[in-house]
Amino acid sequence: MMSDLRSCVSENDVAGSIRQQLSHPSGADKVWIIVEGETDQKLFSKLIDGPFVKFEFNPNGWGKIPLLKTVSELLKKTDRILGIRDADFLHLEEKKESAENIFLTDFHDSEMMVISCDNAFHAVAAEYAGKAKNTSAFRKKLLKSIAFISGLRWINDAEVVELNFNGLGFGIFYDGKTIVLDEEKCLNEVMKRSPRKKKEISEEDVRSKIKNVSDLLNLCNGHDFQKAFAFCASCNSKKGVNDVEIGKAFRVAYRFEDFQKSDLYRQLKEWSDHQTTVLFKHA
Repeated sequence: MMSDLRSCVSENDVAGSIRQQLSHPSGADKVWIIVEGETDQKLFSKLIDGPFVKFEFNPNGWGKIPLLKTVSELLKKTDRILGIRDADFLHLEEKKESAENIFLTDFHDSEMMVISCDNAFHAVAAEYAGKAKNTSAFRKKLLKSIAFISGLRWINDAEVVELNFNGLGFGIFYDGKTIVLDEEKCLNEVMKRSPRKKKEISEEDVRSKIKNVSDLLNLCNGHDFQKAFAFCASCNSKKGVNDVEIGKAFRVAYRFEDFQKSDLYRQLKEWSDHQTTVLFKHA
């Protein structure tokens, strides 16, 4: 309850801050971009770098609902506001985001969008997984290894089971040397930490959900991928590597030239041109 209250307060604070700026002359040319969290802000602020662009996010972390509500509310005051949200499972389910001025990541989330980029992935793999001779095969193996927990997340999302994934570590059920996730241990851990779940989920339920899925970039969660990558990288490092470091490495490796190849960039550029608003300095 406390976390929900904290999120609500921050959501109102973001909207209130933008309303206040709109009433000031200095806010006349600004374009506000609402993102889901700090890592999204770090990534997109280096890519969407127009002179009047300003990013806002909830420091406590948001889901999609507060972001959508904030953009919808502020559109009553200005058309110079947009939101970028993780696609989650929308692409996989062949659904679209219907809310006005909301743009989706090309794949499951912003992290997975970066991971999908060959240039960025090869650069990070060369630094942290030097023994991987075929980095494309290494990426595919990592994706396959987290397909089970991704399927569990999908069931949770589709059926609103209310499983608790917050702060979930991989140490109990992931082997970085063999790149294998122990499905039974993973499921037991998530079930154990979800006392308010609406139903029990079996291993067969998850396997059935993902058995015909080949689009792993839209199935898998980028943070899960970074955790798995970090476990693999730690096997090659004396000091160990964590997922925060891996996430930073991917953001640094992802270039504006890479972003320009994305659907998200194309859609934002179209919006920018239509609004006669500069979102990109060098586009």
